[in-house]
Amino acid sequence: MMVRLTPLRLLCAAIALCTFFFSSFLPQLLRGERAYDVFLERPPPAAAGPVPKVRFGEECSPFTAGVMEGLTIVLKIGAGEVATQLPMYLNRLGRCKQDLLIFSDRKDTYNGFEVADALAHLRPEYKFNNPDFDVYDRIQAANNTGGKTEEGWLLDKYKFLPMMEWTSYMRPESQWYVFLELDTYVNYDNLYRFLSNFNPKTAYYFGSPVWPKKKTVFAHGGTGFVLSRAALDKIMALGRMFGENKHFPGTHFFGVDVKKQCCGDEMLAQVLKKSGVSLRGYWPMFNGEKPFTVRFNKEQWCEAIVTMHHLNEDDFTQLSQWERARLHPERPLMFEELFTMIEPRLQETVEDWTNMSEDVTYKKSKSAAKSFDKCRKACLKDSHCMQFEHSGTECNLGHSVRLGHHQGREGERQWTSGWMLSRIKAFQQARSPCQAAHFVHSNP
Repeated sequence: MMVRLTPLRLLCAAIALCTFFFSSFLPQLLRGERAYDVFLERPPPAAAGPVPKVRFGEECSPFTAGVMEGLTIVLKIGAGEVATQLPMYLNRLGRCKQDLLIFSDRKDTYNGFEVADALAHLRPEYKFNNPDFDVYDRIQAANNTGGKTEEGWLLDKYKFLPMMEWTSYMRPESQWYVFLELDTYVNYDNLYRFLSNFNPKTAYYFGSPVWPKKKTVFAHGGTGFVLSRAALDKIMALGRMFGENKHFPGTHFFGVDVKKQCCGDEMLAQVLKKSGVSLRGYWPMFNGEKPFTVRFNKEQWCEAIVTMHHLNEDDFTQLSQWERARLHPERPLMFEELFTMIEPRLQETVEDWTNMSEDVTYKKSKSAAKSFDKCRKACLKDSHCMQFEHSGTECNLGHSVRLGHHQGREGERQWTSGWMLSRIKAFQQARSPCQAAHFVHSNP
């Protein structure tokens, strides 16, 4: 039976839609909050069949359950890290039997893992009259790679684009590609939950967005980014305009003059955009900080954590120990829970420490910069201030909660940090407990 759409019925429908909008979305917009969906604790199966038995919270759980069989981890390193950093990475994560590709600027092997040289097939014209490749030649000629050097960093941006062709060539059947570095942390339970919302046959490019002025928004490389099979296919289609031999991947730079560019992750986004694939940014789930430098605030509280960045070996060790002691490891990891890792270290005052306050700065000429006590009073007067630091010459206030790190004296500058513990407790009580992990809507 057809329903006749009379003017009155249309008006009622419009009123209902407006009511839903104003009650559901407008309050979030007025509070400046990001829209989100609920992160499913147990995603449904990708195809018809029984629900996968994933033992969330156990080491390697998605890999052991077989739900990540179509996923390839792509690790980008420098030649000097094969002997120094790679062993520790494999010790942490190699037990998970991941499908792992490793790219460097020199061919190598370690403990049965092949390390591919992403630059090995580049045509000579890209290396000619380019001093950056003098570094590459020295690396190839060396008997051993030693440790990581600043010189080696010059080659980093050249690896990104050839690495795409290498990855597609070596893993043509994979559905998802996760690009990482050695100091990237991944919560694989949450990564599985996240990817379960998308179809790899659609072109996707996920990560933490960087917004350069008047340039293409790109996913920060060290934080980790994800490409779907369809996205990689699109960039490969563009690459066929520049490649001469399909049997030799990584021979070109997709028409980009890499020597004049800043960074490989930025260039990759430009080439992806030319291929019809734009970034979908999922910060703070893809996060460029580590537990001790994360800004805990209303934007980073009930949100799920997929990646973090800049972790050294001690950071990984401490985080691993904390994860093993979680009360409910089967639940999605959120910033709210991660906060319990740093909370015991917050004190009224800590000397020789920077808590990385940066929202308000009082220079040397201002009263608040005269002493630690005056800096504290400035924080008390600012209703948004959660912490502060006095460096001897400046007073900095923070509107988020961060732990920070040890900071030794530098001339007349000596850092002392403080936290407004009562305000922090009030913030926790107002925001907790989170009813579910937030899956933020993409931006862009």
